[in-house]
Amino acid sequence: MALKLTRRQFVRSSAAAATITALSSGGVARGFPANEKVQLGWIGCGGRSSGLMQHMMNSVPDAKVVGVCDLIPERMEKAKAFWKRDNPNGYLDFRKMFEKEKIDGVMCITQICKHAEVAIPVLEAGYHCFAEKPMDKDVPACDALTHAARKAWKEKGKFYQIGTQRRCHPTYLKCMKEIHNGLLGKVTFMQGGWHWSSDPSEAPSDCDGGRFIEQASHHTDVMAWAMKDIAPVRCVAMASNQKDKTPSFSETHSSTTFQWADGTLFSYTHLWLLPGKYDAEVLTVFGEKGAVDLNAGKYWGRDEKNKDLGEASGKAWDRGTPEELADFVLNIKTDAKRLPNANVETGRVCSLMCIMARMAMVNAKKNVYEPSVVTWKDLGSTADL
Repeated sequence: MALKLTRRQFVRSSAAAATITALSSGGVARGFPANEKVQLGWIGCGGRSSGLMQHMMNSVPDAKVVGVCDLIPERMEKAKAFWKRDNPNGYLDFRKMFEKEKIDGVMCITQICKHAEVAIPVLEAGYHCFAEKPMDKDVPACDALTHAARKAWKEKGKFYQIGTQRRCHPTYLKCMKEIHNGLLGKVTFMQGGWHWSSDPSEAPSDCDGGRFIEQASHHTDVMAWAMKDIAPVRCVAMASNQKDKTPSFSETHSSTTFQWADGTLFSYTHLWLLPGKYDAEVLTVFGEKGAVDLNAGKYWGRDEKNKDLGEASGKAWDRGTPEELADFVLNIKTDAKRLPNANVETGRVCSLMCIMARMAMVNAKKNVYEPSVVTWKDLGSTADL
């Protein structure tokens, strides 16, 4: 039986004036007076982490970072300097941090191939865990993290939150509410794309699984959300590396189509090396009565009755991040009586969709980009509910 998510109201963060998710019932957690901060451990102090640190510093006044950890001493020291306000201790081994610090929750911002390897011990140690998307780069790792997160929630009341920040983005929340309330009638087709002028062709795929797995989980998450978090039954994908490299290096162009059991299709392009004019994020849900452009925050009706649903995102792909971090801390401070919007079950679906697409675009035995049809059952996941 699937974990049931409660409906939540939205409140504004005092620092960012941003919409975040609140408890369905009031009350402050034990040990958290109103003026007490949530104490965080921070694992991974690289590129993505620096942006999250800045958002946390600017937007989440109830958070205090008491320990930072990275395998590279220079990065750990840089993080310590960034958080001089909180005067955290630095560690090269996160287990030492657990031994010495009083921690309420842990931020896991590591390489993709280390997501499960780090997040699982965090959950097993009894901490609330925020980890970046996707869950990991392959099915066994995603399954292992899924089982650990379900167990931590069921047995210890500790939650896992995945960094698919659109689940906390005010415009996306409003659009999804309208879609689920029947604004479009039956969803019939979904179209998406993420198009870039930069070049990932030299990036090895051994750690992140390729650019689709590394990035497209944001968009597979949104479209699975539109489908009420039901997984697709199959997909077909084609991909290539514009510089004629093998799948040992990331694809630069891909086109993928997912299909759900009711026939709904999601057509998605993930493109790089384009003229800057074509940099864009595209996410549109079509239905019997019209379409919702999620990135523009607008409904277009077949009857010409259009409606603005929220502020347009444009190229601001990181919007929703301050809200998701504030929600992580608020959920801890209010005793974690709910799963976050972006949780183990939603994270599992979007991560496996990315792996499914990668399987469909790559012949692993030949190490060549070669299209095929892959079904959900072909994943061989042990975590289906």
